[in-house]
Amino acid sequence: MIMNFFEINADLHIHSKYARGVSNKMEIPVLAKQAKLKGVQLLGTGDCLHNKWLSHLKENLKGEGIYEYNGSETKFVLQTEVQTFDRVHHVILLPSFSKVEELREKLMKYSNNLDADGRPHLSISGEEIAEFVFECEGLFGPAHAFTPYFGVYAHYNSLKECYGKYSNKISFLELGLSADSHLADKISELHKLTFLSNS
Repeated sequence: MIMNFFEINADLHIHSKYARGVSNKMEIPVLAKQAKLKGVQLLGTGDCLHNKWLSHLKENLKGEGIYEYNGSETKFVLQTEVQTFDRVHHVILLPSFSKVEELREKLMKYSNNLDADGRPHLSISGEEIAEFVFECEGLFGPAHAFTPYFGVYAHYNSLKECYGKYSNKISFLELGLSADSHLADKISELHKLTFLSNS
């Protein structure tokens, strides 16, 4: 069997204008234009669980799984970041708007206000959010895993400790800009994971 591989420059962890500290110009037309200038072909949407941002995404993106904006070369994947009760951040990728809505519905009771910030704070564990994401056919992994305040390794000694029975279903780990993939690969539980370094 012959397999053809090609390189895609992707940034799978960003935020929208609805996240704290983010420019109010962060909208799909601007993201598509700026991603092209930077050579990024695939971009996470950021904050897809936020109701106003979700409406903006539905108005601007077409397709299924991998979305397009108005003929732009930049493609988009539905993405968000959440914070669980232990202050750990997690990146979520979802396959469709219907799955975003399904996950939103599941999480409503675990947040005082799911739309208060682009990165919602949830009163659940890493294992619980993993379960919900996998029920919605999403991909899931720890965000900036080695950062000292919001990283999984700041609070847990292993992925198993954080994600319990779902730790073997984690498919990626975001290193964060301050981490080193060579050193991260020395941790045996990470050998099977894809490492991401996003902006």
